[in-house]
Amino acid sequence: MAPLPPREIAINGFRCLAFNENAPGTPVVLIHGLLCSIYFWWPSHLSVFGDRPIFVIGLPGHYPSASLGPSSKLSADSLASSVLEQINQLLGSTTSFILVGHSTGAHAAIAAAAVVPDRVRGLVSIGGAVTGKEEGGIYAAFQWMANKLGGLGRALISPALRVSSLTLGVHKLFIGDVLAEPKSVINRPDFQAYLPYYFPALQKISGVSMGIYFRDLANMDLSHIIPSIQCPVLVMCGNRDPYVSLERTKELSDLFPNSSLALIDGSGHMPMFENWPQYQSAIESFMARVGQSNAQVAHA
Repeated sequence: MAPLPPREIAINGFRCLAFNENAPGTPVVLIHGLLCSIYFWWPSHLSVFGDRPIFVIGLPGHYPSASLGPSSKLSADSLASSVLEQINQLLGSTTSFILVGHSTGAHAAIAAAAVVPDRVRGLVSIGGAVTGKEEGGIYAAFQWMANKLGGLGRALISPALRVSSLTLGVHKLFIGDVLAEPKSVINRPDFQAYLPYYFPALQKISGVSMGIYFRDLANMDLSHIIPSIQCPVLVMCGNRDPYVSLERTKELSDLFPNSSLALIDGSGHMPMFENWPQYQSAIESFMARVGQSNAQVAHA
């Protein structure tokens, strides 16, 4: 069943989406990745999380949330704080929840889970890794520019991002960088319908904010906090992800005390579009494992 239309909520410079917010059950909190927005999560895909409250929150600096200032610095602690600030405003400060993060959103989800491990009933990392350092693709080039060329390199990232989002046609060329088989995915009717849903927010993304992310993520290592997260964890990655290798995915899974690993066949960095049946099966199996019955849980 598709979720009810969302309510948009403003929280201290952030924008969030709430689906089925009055339903019973343990709430699910979704966090998008770098260069994305709250519109990364396509509503038609949210049925995998069941008929429960679903909240989509934003990473700092990602439109429609407020941009970062030029002097801002990011850390695991600051990402965790921004995640928990939104969750506490949406759910209250004691409610349990399930965290789902994609890519950099997985980094933020892990950081937040380590701060309040007693409240996190389950954690899903999609295309996440132990560190924020990129190994390949255009993101690795941007990280190199942001760190090796300093302010000049970060300034050059902004026009590059503007070029990548000039039109949907141009953007299709760039998005192929994250997909295992770009032509087959981009030309499918479901992806064609999805593009105009998330693309307008991408066009408004802050180049200054992204330069800060590319600089600071490269040195963000979560290895010391991951073992403290005791809840069930699903570590998912496409088996042909150009951004996160199988070795890095397995390294992440091995650090969690209670994790399962799902490698999605024929998929790059967007398994929800590249192999929906396998993605759906992995998420639904995990939700059945960690979700409580409606009679047992009610959110604040």
